[in-house]
Amino acid sequence: MPNPAAPLVDVIIPVHTPARPVDRAVASALAGGLPAGPGGVQVTVVCHNVDPALIRERLDPADRDRVELVAFRDDTRNPAGARNLGIERTRAPWLSFLDSDDTLDPGALARWLEIGRRRGSAAVLARVSREGGAVVRTPVTRPWRTRDLDAVADRLAYRTRVSGLFRTEAIRRLGLRFPVAYATGEDQSFSLRLHAEAGRIDYARGRPGYHLRDDATDRITDAASPLAEVLQAFTDLAASPWLRSRPLALRRGYAVKVLRLHVFDEVTARTRRGSWGAEDAAAARDAVRILLAEAPGAERALCRADRDLVDLLARGETDRAAVTRAAEARRRFGTPATLVPRELSRVLHRDGSLRFMAAAALMG
Repeated sequence: MPNPAAPLVDVIIPVHTPARPVDRAVASALAGGLPAGPGGVQVTVVCHNVDPALIRERLDPADRDRVELVAFRDDTRNPAGARNLGIERTRAPWLSFLDSDDTLDPGALARWLEIGRRRGSAAVLARVSREGGAVVRTPVTRPWRTRDLDAVADRLAYRTRVSGLFRTEAIRRLGLRFPVAYATGEDQSFSLRLHAEAGRIDYARGRPGYHLRDDATDRITDAASPLAEVLQAFTDLAASPWLRSRPLALRRGYAVKVLRLHVFDEVTARTRRGSWGAEDAAAARDAVRILLAEAPGAERALCRADRDLVDLLARGETDRAAVTRAAEARRRFGTPATLVPRELSRVLHRDGSLRFMAAAALMG
């Protein structure tokens, strides 16, 4: 039975400095369409390596008594531990995670809760948008699919951001926590396991949703780091006992996603900066080999341009000019090399460029 003294939804907001606009994040959670307090929303601000008094001063005076400030200390700036503390402390049957510089659209919590209750969801994935209104086109579902999503058919591996509403019971049943060992990518294992094992997953298409803000100047993921460190969370998950126990289709989908969104993008960023060297080449080679060893055949879904880059990386190519040409060629979207795989029998593969790009264009 629900505890009438407990909130329905706990919004967990980690913050590590009063320079972040945490007051804006808190105000948006309180405007999420639920009353503050028992039977409504609780906002838990986890003050990560920062004095809670400094965060309290940052909040709007009208909101200070409606927010729980919790002190948490570790030796990182990674929000994983702060989120884990929120999971462990909450009494609410539903959780939502909000970064301290992002916001929820007005009424978002009430909308997600209505969907979750009506459909019996373990998770309601939010529509995520950026400044200016551009939609982050994940998950890349089957056309117009919003109900009872499938981890493989609806490409849920692409949705790693934990934005939306999640049943606390499902998180605890699976023992889900954010790993604290990584500088970035700590949400990968949490989200993939949730999508594959928690139960029913629904997508709240359209607004209100989750809004990414771009006015933070100190994001961890913006800092330059060794490529091996950036990719470690992804390769560790690929080789984990849990993912090895999952169907090959899920492992292949995950491998393709990591290659497209993380390995290739990192390679492109580094070659454009002129920083490609032996250390980068070795890290990329190791990542590609792990991903394809754990998901054999995944590369067959890739377009020709992607395969050309994979081939270079797999052999540890250190020639920056050659890697740059291959990385830039795969970004000439719409050309035959970016649309068609080497094996024409794979041209309409679920993870192939044609179907993937068409499905992404329909997301909103």
